[in-house]
Formats: sequence, C-alpha cells, structure tokens
Amino acid sequence: MLVVTPLPTPLRAGTPLAEYDRGDKKGERNYLSAEACVATPCILTQWGAIRLPKNMANSYRMELGIHHRGSFSSIALFQESSSLEQKVSERVFNRQANRKIVNLERLVETGKTNTLYMYGLLLQYEFDEGDLLALQMTDLKNPSKVYNYYFRYHHQGTNWDIDIAFVQPLNLFTPNPGGIIQAAYSTAAVSFSVARAMDPEKKYSLLSKMTRAVRANLFLGLLLRKDVTPFGGGDNIVTEQLDGFGGVGLTVLDFLAFGYGGNFVTSPHTTFPFVGIEVRHLAEFLSALKKDTHSRWRKYLKEETKKTD
Repeated sequence: MLVVTPLPTPLRAGTPLAEYDRGDKKGERNYLSAEACVATPCILTQWGAIRLPKNMANSYRMELGIHHRGSFSSIALFQESSSLEQKVSERVFNRQANRKIVNLERLVETGKTNTLYMYGLLLQYEFDEGDLLALQMTDLKNPSKVYNYYFRYHHQGTNWDIDIAFVQPLNLFTPNPGGIIQAAYSTAAVSFSVARAMDPEKKYSLLSKMTRAVRANLFLGLLLRKDVTPFGGGDNIVTEQLDGFGGVGLTVLDFLAFGYGGNFVTSPHTTFPFVGIEVRHLAEFLSALKKDTHSRWRKYLKEETKKTD
C-alpha cells in the first residue's frame, strides 16, 4: 500500500517566522513578533517561551545555542528522565541511569513541537543572568535565507545563591564579661544569599539600582576563638577552641561582605562585626575584569591607527 505524506502548507507572506513571550509566572501568554530581536536581544525570563509556526515542518533547519561564560555551545540535546530515577530504590541498583536522548532541534524541524519553553531549557542547561540565547533558522529550499534571533536571559524575582566565604571577625565583642574573649580568627563559612537582578527593559532610580546591587546574606560556619581565663593564684591561661558561628550581612561588589554575627555553641556567648570574601564570586569578579573587551579593543585600535598613519 502506497502511503502519501502531504506536504506542509507553506508560510504565508508576512507571517513572522518566530514569536516570543517574555514570560510571567501568572497570566496568559502574550506572543510578540521576534523581528525586533535581531539587532537588540529580546528579554526572556525563566517563564518565557519562543513559538514557531506549526506549518514550518521540513522547511527550515533550526540551530539553538547559548553564549555562557565566554563560550558559545549548542543546547539541542536533552536527557529524558523519569521520576523513578530520583527514588532511593532505583539508586540501590544503578548509580546513573542510561537516559534516552532527545534532540530538540529535530523535534521542531519535523513539526513534533513548535514551542520552546525557557523553563525546560533551564532544567537541562545552566544560564546566568544576562546570558545570550541564539536561534537560527535556515530555509532548506534557499539556504541563503538565514534568520537569526537573539534573546537575553533575565531571572525574574528573587534569586537564591550559595557560596563558600572566608570570614574575619573584628575584635569588638559585645558582651565580653571579664575580657575573656581576646580574639577570633578567620574561618570558612557557608554563605546563603538572595538578591534581585535589574530588568534590562526597565529604568530604575539611583536608590533602586543601589538596592539591587547588593545581596542579603546568611553566614553559618566555624571560628577559632582565643580566650584568656584566670587559673589558680591569679595566673591566666590562654586557650584556643572552635566555636559555632552565625551572622547576617550584605555583599557589595558581588563578593565583599560586611555583617554582624556571634558564636552560639561555647560560653561566653558574644556578638561582633565581621568582614568576608566569597570565593566563587571573587573569581567571577576577577574574570569579568579580565574580559573587559571594550577597553582592550579601543586600546588596540589606537595602536593600529598609529601603525597605519
């Protein structure tokens, strides 16, 4: 028996090849033409979506990629998982499951799906604030027709983060009965933080910018404490011991923390100010300074101009 597969209905003239919805957690979808996302990237939140025409099957080749931490890579492949893999009983027999592979680009090209959800991409790939998402569509009948659309990722709402910080207590202890606590030394702590990123499509006042430029932190860790206690006939004994530490603070420049905390395990209990440095965020800050491509490019052009004059 001969099976005839009908050809897809061609796109009508003027039909936008791609549409996007910026994304809100609540409310209906509001798709807009992606024609404005060529020169300037459009914003996609974690609830955003990109929609392609249903009748474009077998007419275009699609490529989807991300510019993340200085490099560009494809984000077409997904590993299909099941809830069984997360159960303890499954872990008894398998350390890692052999998951099925799904090619998102082929699904769109063959018409099996026409909507790309940002939430699904985030489940498989890591996106930082401001990362670039690129969508390229190539006409199979006329490969010279290539359509490029760009989107900028923005995390809407509060964003939680965790890092390891080196905390240095300042020797201003309140209370400190009898001056027992002499000093506390720098130790490592876990830093939990929360912040809101600025929306690239909104204008903010100076106060709003300053508010969003800092992160609120909770620090938990250990500190080494130096105590002086009287012994016998008026002599003093110097002892050093580990103690639990907790505190709250604010982080500026994305890595430098200031806060106030105290010990909560060994008596006497006291409170004190402290400063801290978040390790991962410091490395990212230094890397960002190194990648100041604009200044380096301007400097290079000046040097090149002198050579050609």
